[in-house]
This record gives sequence, C-alpha cells and structure tokens, in this order.
Amino acid sequence: MLKRALNFWQSKIKENDFVIYGSDFPDEYVRKILQREGLAFPVKKGLYLLKNKGNEAEDVIYRLYWPTVEKLLKVYEPWSIEKASALALYLGDESIPQKLFVRTERKVKYCLSLPSGLKVLIRPDPAFHEKTRQRIEIGKAKIYLDVPEKILFSIKKRMGIAFIAFIKSIKFDRRMLEVLYSANPKPIVAKELIEAASRYGRVDLSSVLKDLLRKYTIYRF
Repeated sequence: MLKRALNFWQSKIKENDFVIYGSDFPDEYVRKILQREGLAFPVKKGLYLLKNKGNEAEDVIYRLYWPTVEKLLKVYEPWSIEKASALALYLGDESIPQKLFVRTERKVKYCLSLPSGLKVLIRPDPAFHEKTRQRIEIGKAKIYLDVPEKILFSIKKRMGIAFIAFIKSIKFDRRMLEVLYSANPKPIVAKELIEAASRYGRVDLSSVLKDLLRKYTIYRF
C-alpha cells in the first residue's frame, strides 16, 4: 500500500500537479498514507497540497499560493479578484497578500483561512458581469481579476503610492468606464477621480470622467 501511495505521489510531482482535490486520490488509504508520511497536507476540506518530506506547510503554501487560489475558487465561479488585490497584480506585484479580496456572482460571503494566517475574503456581487473581469496567468495558475475600469471606481484610498502608479500607467477603455459609471453614477467618486487624473497628468482620463459626470448627473466640474 505504501508503494502504491508513493507511486501516486511521484506521478503528481512529475506532472507538477501539487494542488489536488480529495477526489484526485485513488482512495482514502493513499491519502492517509501520504499525510502520515508528511508528503501531503490539507489546505481546506477537500483540497490538499503535495510536498517533499520535511518541507514546512507554511513554505509550501507560499510557493503554491496562486495554484491553490485557482482551485479553491472554482466552486465560487464566476469570481474575480477585486480592489487593492487586483490593483497590485496590474502593477506586476505577484507577492502573496495576507488578504485577497474576491467577489463572486454567488450569494455567499465567506472568509477562507489558509496556513500562515493567509485569508481569502469572498463577497457576493449581485451585479456581477462576465465582461467586468479578465483572465491572467501567474505561473501556470489561471486567475481572474477585475478590469482596470472597475478597479478605478472601486478603490477608496486614492492617495496611496500604488493607486498613483495605477492611474499613471494603465490605459482605460472609455466604453467600459461609461458602462460602469452609468450603472452607478456617484458624483463624489467622479470628482475625486477627476482631481486625481488631473494631478497625475492624465488629462485624457480627466476629460472622459468630466463628460460622464455631465451626462449622468446634474453636477458639473
């Protein structure tokens, strides 16, 4: 039985398939043997990480964080990483966040706790639309995150270094800006973004936002 369990472990390692569902094990005996031998450990109910004997779980979760997130969130499809978590990824920051902010179309609000105190905070979004997210790859993990226009309207702290870099460097689609703003026109948000865009040299973005403010509210800037 031990040999059978080790053969399964080796086959997964060769395939670089380190994050597996409980149903992927040939049977419960194999799973229990690999856990006993220190070659597998549970992340959440039904999801396991394979590792080398002696490797600490905390080190493994950091190395396999994004593949773990991909598989953890499959049951919440459709989902998308949002707000500051998505903004960081647009800026090329793939470091492991203590808190990952995620929205889903499903009516569920949940905090997934991972080893090392890492958390995935999931909230329901009744207005979820497929076109407000896009897929990227981090390593081999396929991750969904909000489109830049949605992030622009959702970030509340608009004076931080990351937001400034975001607004300076990202190209925003005018049509998507209008679709999102017309669905929820907030004059204060628009005014703050217009000021930020003007302050950081984005005259083009400032002009678009001024047009939207005039078109969808009674306010003028």
